[in-house]
Amino acid sequence: MALLEEEFRLYLRDHQDPRNRATHYVGIPLIVITPIVALILMDWRIFVAGQVVGWAFQLVGHKLEGNKPSFTERPISLVMGPLMVAVELCELVGIHFGFAQRARQARQN
Repeated sequence: MALLEEEFRLYLRDHQDPRNRATHYVGIPLIVITPIVALILMDWRIFVAGQVVGWAFQLVGHKLEGNKPSFTERPISLVMGPLMVAVELCELVGIHFGFAQRARQARQN
């Protein structure tokens, strides 16, 4: 769990602006889901459109935040980003994770 806590702490550090977080709630699901939809429908245009729009949301968010996407320094963020957005979306509906709470506490100290 130490890796998850540390990555979530770093995610929180790099995503403090609520506008950036909001763009990630849209962009990351598009990036993750459109390849699956494109394969099911056998339509590469869905894949391209989803990736372009999803990554545009990501880049706009980081422009608003004033930093570069985390994966430019930590490639593991390409995997951790979707996980962290999933954790935050789960928290919105009342499902909480201990590692996320510990990371927030560590960030405040």
